[in-house]
This record gives sequence, structure tokens and C-alpha cells, in this order.
Amino acid sequence: MKQQTYFSTQNETVLTKAVAVSPSGDETAAVIRTVFAVTTVISMALYLLLSPLKVHAAEGFQLYTDNPGIRVTAGDTVSFDLHLLGGNAAGKDVSLSIASMPEGFTGYIKNGSYEVSKVHADGNGEDVIASLQVTVPSEASEGVHEVTIHAEAEEGYADDLTLELNVSGLEAGESNFHVEYPDQEGVSGTPFSYSTTIANNTLSTQNYNFSSDAPAGWLVSFTSDATQISSLEVESGSSAGVTITVTPPDKAEAGEYKISCAATSAREQLSTDLNVTILGTYDMELSTTDGRLSLDAFAKKESDINLKLTNNGNIDLENLSLTSSAPAGWEVSFDTTSIDRLEAGASVDVTAHITPGDNALTGDYITVITASCDNQSDSAEFRITVKTRTGWGIFAVAIIIAVLAGLYYVMKKYGRR
Repeated sequence: MKQQTYFSTQNETVLTKAVAVSPSGDETAAVIRTVFAVTTVISMALYLLLSPLKVHAAEGFQLYTDNPGIRVTAGDTVSFDLHLLGGNAAGKDVSLSIASMPEGFTGYIKNGSYEVSKVHADGNGEDVIASLQVTVPSEASEGVHEVTIHAEAEEGYADDLTLELNVSGLEAGESNFHVEYPDQEGVSGTPFSYSTTIANNTLSTQNYNFSSDAPAGWLVSFTSDATQISSLEVESGSSAGVTITVTPPDKAEAGEYKISCAATSAREQLSTDLNVTILGTYDMELSTTDGRLSLDAFAKKESDINLKLTNNGNIDLENLSLTSSAPAGWEVSFDTTSIDRLEAGASVDVTAHITPGDNALTGDYITVITASCDNQSDSAEFRITVKTRTGWGIFAVAIIIAVLAGLYYVMKKYGRR
């Protein structure tokens, strides 16, 4: 006859099957109860023994970064901010080291401007305890490359952080150097201003250095935010405005000129072309017909200066006017004060009439005469020497002679007495 017997304990019910009932059934049940009790004691002992180890692991710390896997290109330098989270890191000094680095890669751990090997952590994970700087070699092969960082506290708690650098030979996009209005025209000596934009479409910040191939004697300057620059840093995915000013020399010949400007970084070379059309040269000269810039004059008497106005440029001058600057009380006039047009290479004579003031004393005075138009001007400075009239001089001499004669008469008549 077969039957089933159940043994129950406080923690568990054990089912046993008996093939047959025999007189030794009570002894078998006692053995089973003994084995079960021993097993329970051993299980509780193991639990009590291993539970501290589990608590120990739970109270460790974790080394982590916000972006443990990033895409880079050969030659890039990247940075990872490192955080430490866990109660056993709070108020502890934690050693940091690079456990592994791919061949050819270089890097170091820094905090601020210093390279560090140990930091003091608060364990809350919010602060950046340090950063890892990694430089990818220019010859790095495409694919995933791993860098491992090891952190270890004084009590032996430790953690490793593995970072993945996915090296790709392709940039996210092509950067460009764009000029809004590349074609401008004007006369020599006039500055030309071009508004340009540099768009950095790569995955990393680029520092661009500027250069140009302008002809000799031409000046090219680069300005950003009203400051003249020779280089400019542009962050990934952003753009920056740059003003390029091109100034040709005063005697630049008429014609068309192309000036190439380059913005070069460690990874790329951008360029843009500026087109300048020189229409000609303005060159006005104001002088006298005889080349003299001095004149003798008398108070209240008009004196003339024969002026010569010449257009030495290759562009006609229009709407010219003559003005003067003379001492107070003097009068200056011209037989013509305006000239409608003066063709390139031509000249015109103009007479200036200068009258010193009534109270002008004997001596030298300066009078400036200026000829100007919308695009050009020139001035000539004249030294005017004011002299006393000859009649007054003779009268003065006669008075002196009369005085001397009177003195001679008085001395001769009364000197012997």
C-alpha cells in the first residue's frame, strides 16, 4: 500500500513520498526533521555572513560622465567632465588615473588649469570633480576606441569608467566663408568694406586665422565686434560675422582686382573672393602760376595772387569751390569762386584778391586758400608780408631831417654863449 506523508515546519512544508509503510517509518521521519533543521541553521548563518558584503557594495561610489560615448574625427581634442556619486566618496580623497588608452591617443586628467592625480570629492554627483582631456591622433583609424578611467578611495572603494570615442573621417557638414556683396567699385585710396560670415559646421570648435593675397601696397584688415583681429574662434554649429576692409593705394590704376581671403583652422581652409573695380584716381593740386607762395602787400590795398588749379587724376572733377582763411579784418575774394567741371589732366587759372586790414602792422601774416570738391581737396599756404607805404616813409624821413636841422640851428646859435 502506498501513502503520502507531509512534514510541516515554521518556515516551509516538505513533501516526501513513502513507497511502503514499514515499522521503521518513525525513525525515517526523525532523520528528515534533523536534516531540515541543520539546513535551516546553515542558511541563516550564510545570510548573516554575506549580508555585510552586500551592504558594503551598496555603499560604494560610482564614477560617471554625462556623455560616455561621443563621435569625433581624427585630430580632435575632446573633454569629458567627471562626476563621483556615492556615500563612501563624501569627504574623501579619491585617486584618479587613466587605466587604458588606445595607441597613439594622448590625454590627462585636470581640474581647472592643473593636471591632477587625486581630488577631494563630496560624493553628491552634482559637482565636476575633474575632467579628462583626450587628443585623437590625426592618423587614428575609423571605429570605436575605448579609454578607461580608474577611481579609488582611501578605504579601497573603487570604480572604473569606460569612454567610447567613435572616430570618423567625415565631418557633420561643410563649413563656409560667405561674403554678402563681393563686387564693389570706387576710386583709388577709398576703403571698401565687405560683410562676411564664417559658419563652422564641424563637430568641434575651430580657431580660424585670416590672410589675403592683396597686391603690394593694398591694405586688408579683418574686424569682429568693432575689434581688429587676425584670428577668430568659432564654436561647433555656430557662425560669426567678420568685416573685411580693403584699401587700395592712392595711385592704384583703374581696372578690376580680385582679392582672395582665407580663414584657416587646424582642420580646414575656407576662402572667399572679393572683387574691387577701381574707376580711377582723384588728384587735385592748388599752386600759383609762378610757383611762389609769398606776397608783399600794404594795409588797405588790394594785392593779387595768380592761382593755378590742376587735375592730375584720371577722373573729371566737378563742382569745385574756392575758400580762404585770413587774419581778422582782411578781405579775400576770387574772380571766380566755383568751377563746374575740371577735366582729367586739365588746369585752370584763378586770381585771388587779398586786402590786408586797416590796422595791419608791418610784418608777416599767413593766409590759406583751399580748393575742394565732393571727392578731393587741396590747400596752399601763403605768407603775406605787410609793408609801410613809401609816401609815409618819405614823410617820416623829412620829419627826422627837420628835427635834426632844428637841433643843429639851436646849437650853433646858442652854443657859443
